[in-house]
Amino acid sequence: MNITLQKVTQDNIRACVRLEVAESQKEFIAKNVNTIAWAYVDPNFTPYAIVDDETVIGLLAIEDVPENEDYDRYWIPRFMIGDQFQGKGFGKQAMRVAIDMLAAKPDCQRIRLSVWPENPGAIEFYQKVGFTVTDELLEDELVMDYYINEP
Repeated sequence: MNITLQKVTQDNIRACVRLEVAESQKEFIAKNVNTIAWAYVDPNFTPYAIVDDETVIGLLAIEDVPENEDYDRYWIPRFMIGDQFQGKGFGKQAMRVAIDMLAAKPDCQRIRLSVWPENPGAIEFYQKVGFTVTDELLEDELVMDYYINEP
């Protein structure tokens, strides 16, 4: 397993758009084409292809909101692993790479994401990676935090 994150480009966009999650997960996550389109209008939002060697296996997006407080600056608003690649450890490895990338930023205190309360599989996955559920809600989704360091 050799997971890297590569910005979505002309070279990998088609592979990213073709990926879909399992049928039971589709109600919880935006289509990849929507995630990529969001970046067109939001300069703080960057989609990345999740790549194993040379195969695109998933998509994630990083949101860096510089006007927010440091504890609320870095978000992972999208994360998906293609259905055919799930259950093989790729998700944990990809999330670890994303966490390491953000943790290298000197002002990164924590990494945040949100998840539907009706999606216990995702909540459990993020908890296994090290995220904790907070008491915050964001548009009816539970906010989860991964603590890098606190002031």
